[in-house]
Amino acid sequence: MFRTLATIFVLVFMTVGSAPALAQQGKGTPENAAETPENPVVAVVDGFEIRQSDVAVAFQRLPEQFRQAPVNQIFTQLVQQLVDGELIVKAGRADDLEKDPEVLAQIAEFSRVAIQQTYMNRLIAEGLKEDDLRAAYDATIANTEGPIEVHAQHILLESEEDGYDIIKALEGGADFGELARERSKGPSGPRGGDLGYFTRSAMVAPFSSAAFAIEPGSVGPDPVQTDFGWHVIKVLDKRRQPAPSFEESLPAIEQQLTRELIATHMAQLRAKAEIKIFNLDGSPVEGTPPK
Repeated sequence: MFRTLATIFVLVFMTVGSAPALAQQGKGTPENAAETPENPVVAVVDGFEIRQSDVAVAFQRLPEQFRQAPVNQIFTQLVQQLVDGELIVKAGRADDLEKDPEVLAQIAEFSRVAIQQTYMNRLIAEGLKEDDLRAAYDATIANTEGPIEVHAQHILLESEEDGYDIIKALEGGADFGELARERSKGPSGPRGGDLGYFTRSAMVAPFSSAAFAIEPGSVGPDPVQTDFGWHVIKVLDKRRQPAPSFEESLPAIEQQLTRELIATHMAQLRAKAEIKIFNLDGSPVEGTPPK
C-alpha cells in the first residue's frame, strides 16, 4: 500500500512545494499560520520550514481512496515526501529553472486559475446573502405541500382464500395486530403488520393503489395480490407531508441562486467585452459578429 502511496505523494507534494505563493514567502505556510503554536514545524530543509498545516494540505490533495487511512499512520511518509519535494525545488532553482519558459508558463496558468477561483468565490460570498436565500425559500418552497402519506398495517398471506378468511375474522371483531402477529409472513408481522407512513411511490403499484383508496380506520374489502403474496390492508391515517424546512432546502436553494448569480454576472461581463469566436478551421462562427 505504502509503495503505491509514495508514488502519488511525490506528485502531490511536488505541486504543494512549488506553488508560487509558498515559494515567495520562503516558508511552507502563510505567515500568520507559521506563528501559531498549533502549527508546529515538522521538518526544516536548509532553512525552509515545513509545518503541520503543509502535511494537512498534502493529505487533502491525495485521491479519495488514499485518504481513508488515518493521517497519523502515514504522517512520516507525508513529511518525507514534503522534504523530497523541497529538495527538488532547491535543485531546480540551482539550475535556474525559475526563469525557464516552461516553468514561467505553468506559473502564469496557475495564476489565471487562482484569479478565476478567487474572483468567483468572492462574487458568490458577496452576492449570496442569507436574506436572499430565505426570500427564495419563502417564495418557492415555504408554502408548498408535500405528497400524501398513508399509515397502514398489512397481513401478508400465501393465498387469496387465506386473505378472505382474515377479512371475515376482522369483520367478526378480531384484532388486526394480533392476526398479523399470528398469520403474517411479512417482516412487519411481529410489529402487528405496521408499515408506518409511506408515500405512493414507496410501495409496489398494486399495494399502493389499494392502500390509497382505503379510508382511514377501514380494512380493504378484498385481498391485494403482489409479487410477495396476498395482502390484507388496514389504513390507520392519511396526511400530507409538510413543506421541507429552510435548513433542508438550503443546499438546493444555494445551488439554484448560485447558478443564477453566475449566469447574470457572466452576461454583464460579456456585454462589456469584445468577443470573437472561431471554428476549428479558423473561420469566424456565424451569428456571433464582433461588437
